[in-house]
Amino acid sequence: MKMDPRQLRTHKNQVILILAFFFCTMLSGQQSGLITQRYFKDPDVKFDTPTLSLDENRFATYEEILNWIESNIAVHVNASVRIIGTTPLGQDIPVIYLSNGSSAPKLRVWFQGLLHGNEPAGGEALLFLAKEILTTAEGENILDNLDIAILPIANIDGYIANTRRSSNGYDLNRDQTKFADPVSRIIKAAFISWQADLAFDFHEFQPTRREYAGIGEDGASISYDVLFLPSGYLNIPSGLRKASVDIFQKEAEAALERNGYTHNFYFTAGDYGDSIMLNKGAQSPHSSSTSYALSNAVSLLVETRGIGLGRTSFARRTHSARVVAGEFLLSALRHKEELTTIINEARNETLSGKTDVVVTSTPSVCYRDVDFIDLSDGMLLKLRMRVNDAENLNPEIVRPRPKGYIIEPGHEKEIEVLKLLGLEITQLRKGKKLKVQSYLIEKYEESETEWEGIRTASVSARLISQRLPFAKGSYYVDLRQKNANYVISVMEPEAVNGFVSYRVTTTFQGDTLPWHRIEERNR
Repeated sequence: MKMDPRQLRTHKNQVILILAFFFCTMLSGQQSGLITQRYFKDPDVKFDTPTLSLDENRFATYEEILNWIESNIAVHVNASVRIIGTTPLGQDIPVIYLSNGSSAPKLRVWFQGLLHGNEPAGGEALLFLAKEILTTAEGENILDNLDIAILPIANIDGYIANTRRSSNGYDLNRDQTKFADPVSRIIKAAFISWQADLAFDFHEFQPTRREYAGIGEDGASISYDVLFLPSGYLNIPSGLRKASVDIFQKEAEAALERNGYTHNFYFTAGDYGDSIMLNKGAQSPHSSSTSYALSNAVSLLVETRGIGLGRTSFARRTHSARVVAGEFLLSALRHKEELTTIINEARNETLSGKTDVVVTSTPSVCYRDVDFIDLSDGMLLKLRMRVNDAENLNPEIVRPRPKGYIIEPGHEKEIEVLKLLGLEITQLRKGKKLKVQSYLIEKYEESETEWEGIRTASVSARLISQRLPFAKGSYYVDLRQKNANYVISVMEPEAVNGFVSYRVTTTFQGDTLPWHRIEERNR
């Protein structure tokens, strides 16, 4: 059945329906037995994982998961489990490292799950995968070519409380440029230390939302098992962006189809006149899909259908995520030489410093068919929908890439973040006059409401060329280093997730920022 989305909201009383639907969804996100049986039956697969091996209809406790890891993973010679830190509530954060110790050239893979504590299928799937790697012949071949790090429960306090956010109230997938939560800092330090070539983050999405209340008779639900979220952020080298889609996403989609699962691009929804508009793709350095790629790794975020479903279809959700994660490893094996070349070219491109900095950009617009399930009768509805496509961004503010940035003393908070992101930073041994470009803030606006304890700032800046004295101890960040794309993403003042936007650096209209661009060698 095909519907025109302009028909979705034609009556005023649908506002009431939306509010009522949202209220009901908050009370119970469970899908009906009809929809479960028709579209989301569990697979005929035997699971020996922490939750799916339980007789009770509940999720494994954190302690049960740790015991499972100790009994099923840590006992293997090709596995080690390291505690990378402790959460604010005192829980150890384990990472599983899989390697056969061979010195042969390998790609390094980073997997993580449960960055949001109420999205358990990804963590369960990664533990399923880890045990298979350690106990099968296919796993031996994988470890001959890949070294693997698995963070199964990134947000342990959130998992224990069954909540999206950390115990400090932060969304850890919106905290990868400001690092307000200590868990964000712990995870990033472990990731940077691992020097991943490939990075994959597993989440779950909420299929039934208030935005879809006007679809069908009684609202609608997203129909897909798995959604993919690559980054279109233009400061990620194009070869990495292309590989995430053309190699990993496409081959994982084919594997899902072979196993009877459905898929599409990840989207969020918003109003567009009297209809609905979808937002596709990632472009935010504060989130993992983009953040991990800025280290010059191929990166992709995966969403399985799950938030609000409890244990309903949990075996299906886990297995579909396992299919994707396993196929990612097989893709890495099939394309190992090609991927090595792509990653090396991306790193050399960054080191060369020849590409411009895309400070701001806007999504392109396209139209796509998207399937929903009518909650009244369980029938599929195919909608032709407007999509803001962040996988295909149009540059707006573009600046030449500087040789580096010089930061005035007294801004240790910014320096701490840059070091956490893997940047090497030097300090002037004595005062010096330097030719720089400075940022003059010509326009400054602050958000009306707080988000995660801050009122975000939106600015516009003008570059001023001048020669300035810099004191001993001033910091210099050379952009001829592997992780330099992190720097340009946080230090250009108009950047949406940068130091100015997130108030890491305090500034106002008429101020000159306390860091400056070095455009050429100073004598």
